[in-house]
Amino acid sequence: MLLAQVNDSLILRKPGAPDINALNTVSFNLPKAGLNQLHHAKGKKLKLKTSRIIVNGDTLAIKHVHVRGNTSSFFIRKSLNIKTSKKSIFHTSTDTFSLNKFYAISMNMDRNYVRNKISFAVMKLVDVATPSNCYSDLLINGGSEGLYLIYYPPDEYAMKKYLAPFVIRRGYGEAMDKVYTNNDVNRQEEKDLKKRFRLLYAPATLNKNGEELYNEISSLLDLNSYFSWLAFNHLFQNGDYADEAYFMWRPEKSKFEIIPWDFDDILKDQPHEGVGERAKSQRDKLIYSLEDELDKKIASDPYVYKKYLDVYTVLLQTLTSEKLREILTDVFNDAYPYYLKEDLLAQSRFDQFGQTDLTNLEADLHSIYQYISFKADGLRKDIESGSLRVTH
Repeated sequence: MLLAQVNDSLILRKPGAPDINALNTVSFNLPKAGLNQLHHAKGKKLKLKTSRIIVNGDTLAIKHVHVRGNTSSFFIRKSLNIKTSKKSIFHTSTDTFSLNKFYAISMNMDRNYVRNKISFAVMKLVDVATPSNCYSDLLINGGSEGLYLIYYPPDEYAMKKYLAPFVIRRGYGEAMDKVYTNNDVNRQEEKDLKKRFRLLYAPATLNKNGEELYNEISSLLDLNSYFSWLAFNHLFQNGDYADEAYFMWRPEKSKFEIIPWDFDDILKDQPHEGVGERAKSQRDKLIYSLEDELDKKIASDPYVYKKYLDVYTVLLQTLTSEKLREILTDVFNDAYPYYLKEDLLAQSRFDQFGQTDLTNLEADLHSIYQYISFKADGLRKDIESGSLRVTH
């Protein structure tokens, strides 16, 4: 990521002496051999043998705890899927929430542990469904495993928060990597909802053009939230997002709505698929990746693309430099007290980007602010001048 210069700057003032004992902690014990196996297993979805867990001082029975994630499971610090007998209470600098099923995400590919937090904050700002999350120290046998992100699983969030009866995790194209249903959905209804999702990629849809295409897609998918997510991915240069999304069925809207997931790969120089195809046909479009067939159609159809630019404009108007500073400052304030824990921070040496510290954290946030502010300001000026025209 290149550092562009803007006229203002991000000022990060270190909070007053934090109460280290007030930080989120998740703690449990394993046999020595079990901990060694957890650290050194590569790509295995291990089930951990432990019966009790302590979350912020509350001792709870564990229903299950196992390794989750694909690439992340090859690192020493593993991400975990945890379910407890009753709800655990977590807190951030601004709110609290309670969960009895949660992900403890190691963030081992999230440079300085801030990219996911920043992304979720921006998604929430533009009213895209965003599960609750917070930082936590994870301890096993009394020793810190490092900084973790506690995260409300998207499928649970959809069903509990929005009462969505049906949720899909999208793979590439029309693939449905996982399907989740509640007890109200029978087999025929599940089949019908899968069919509706596939309509987004069906020739009967993608062969349409203009207003007819837009109306067809809009009848299946909440385009305001989907376009907001696409615009974010372009502004923050998310290198890999086609398969990082959940879609919940909203009966009251009779359409799907996106729940974004996993923003480790923002601020990349190029998308996951490279720039070859983009350079041939879509180099002037404000869509970062063209791995997904639906996104390709959005980029190539002038009418739909104009609708997308309208939503992108709202994102740029909402995410002002002041609001971006506020988001980055909040993330810094949340992360700062954890960065003071030497035993916790020492575990970062096992992650993709190696050992980090407060100096790296502050420099990273300054760089992100400068770069995104500069880019967003340029796009606002292009829109105001009319230089972002849609070619027919």
